[in-house]
Amino acid sequence: MMPAGEQHWQMLERIGAYAAGELEGEEAREVERLVFERPEYGRLAEFYARMHVMLATLGNEPVEAPEAVVGYAIRRAYVSAFMRRAEAFVGALGRSYLDAFVYYAGLRRERYGGGT
Repeated sequence: MMPAGEQHWQMLERIGAYAAGELEGEEAREVERLVFERPEYGRLAEFYARMHVMLATLGNEPVEAPEAVVGYAIRRAYVSAFMRRAEAFVGALGRSYLDAFVYYAGLRRERYGGGT
């Protein structure tokens, strides 16, 4: 017996092949029956069919994003990564200062650094 995850991927492939018109005979009729019986398979087949039309419309022409858009996306990624790192650093620094303040203010009885 095939694992459930593998069966799921196989069904996705079969529905995609059906939507692209690549199945014939009994296999096509079986997938068609599933597509009509199960709404989620029907939506998936419709999605695949729309995707197939979009890809066929694009053809073999390369699609290039303008350099300004690519540069903007790269800058945004760098800024986002920097901000995440800065947030982590400032958070850790703030926690350290808060721990030190609590220790020196005598609000906690244990030794600074968490020791006994």
